[in-house]
Amino acid sequence: MPTPATLGYRTHVRYSEGMTDRPRLAQREPRSLQPEQMGQLRVSTAATPQRVQAWVLWEDGVEQLVQAYAIAWTKRAVRVRFGAPPHQHEVWVWAGAVERA
Repeated sequence: MPTPATLGYRTHVRYSEGMTDRPRLAQREPRSLQPEQMGQLRVSTAATPQRVQAWVLWEDGVEQLVQAYAIAWTKRAVRVRFGAPPHQHEVWVWAGAVERA
């Protein structure tokens, strides 16, 4: 007897209500300072990244204190690296949002 798959069409799949009512979580991305916010200041790069704590602003508006590494800086801003691959991020944040760990 032929099956739906061999006839070239699909059967309707019914999922439980609990499965379809859950919102899908999208991967959030952190916000980085824009070039015009940073100005034309000289960027220093760390020979060895320094452990820091930094306040990071996410695209959904949530602020989060993260354990990070300072990898570059100016008088105004610090470039921090945080997370673990494949979810590792590098962003510029205001210098006042960073403290040595």
